[in-house]
Amino acid sequence: MLIQPYQLDELKFAWCYQVFFRWRTWRRVPVPSLAGLTAESLNPRLKQYQVRLLEFGSNPLDIRALVSLQPQESTATAASKTKGQLCTAVGEQVSSNQKTFARGYFAATVGKSTADEVNNYLEIQSEHQGYDRRPRPATHVAVFVRDAAMQEFLATDHAVTSLKFHIVLATWKRQGVFSAEAAKAMDAHWRDQQVRLRVVFDKFSFLPDHVHIAVEVHPTVSPARLVIELINASQEFAFENFPENVVRAKAERLWQPGAYIGSFGDLTTAAMESYIDRWCRVKAE
Repeated sequence: MLIQPYQLDELKFAWCYQVFFRWRTWRRVPVPSLAGLTAESLNPRLKQYQVRLLEFGSNPLDIRALVSLQPQESTATAASKTKGQLCTAVGEQVSSNQKTFARGYFAATVGKSTADEVNNYLEIQSEHQGYDRRPRPATHVAVFVRDAAMQEFLATDHAVTSLKFHIVLATWKRQGVFSAEAAKAMDAHWRDQQVRLRVVFDKFSFLPDHVHIAVEVHPTVSPARLVIELINASQEFAFENFPENVVRAKAERLWQPGAYIGSFGDLTTAAMESYIDRWCRVKAE
């Protein structure tokens, strides 16, 4: 059977991808012109990179920014583009032999929901969809506990990050493909890919016709690229290991060509916007 791999340009995404960044100046040397930067002055510079500032604050030592990104963008690349435009914006007022920012940065995803809310939502999918009332519910929920080694391959030398996403994949025409046994097999297969993909899966919630995934990624991983890796690897695995499920569902391919991608973190977007706003008001007083 010929299995057609998915291409990134054919996928359609519904997404909310928001990241809080913080940069500090080189060796905590004040750069007075940083205090004059605004979202209004920076957004035209960042528009060409499809980076949009949602909230922004600065002082001579510190930059704090909440940005909205495209799903094809990695956090590391967005950090580099944004930092470059910040440096350009203050470049005329900084000595050519003086660095503006320290090498590292902090980045954390935020979203409409907190990590606890996403975790609870994935936990109740069987009840929410009515599968818990069936005699043999075709569902599978798995939660993973990280060890030190797993946490280590998310780390970078020059950044501290917490980049979490809720991904939803739907089967071809929402046909029921996943039995509990097939879901457990796919669960194990995806977890075997973690080191290669530079991700750590926190939770899977499988239903017959879709799956919810809670995952944390390395800053060099873009959520869209992660999706294409997951659906191609899983499609091949499914046709090799439980082809009868796919054939019975009359699925030409395993997945619909697209996904929902939602960033989340310990704080919501609204809470982070409020935090930056309060920080700006305090430093102005």
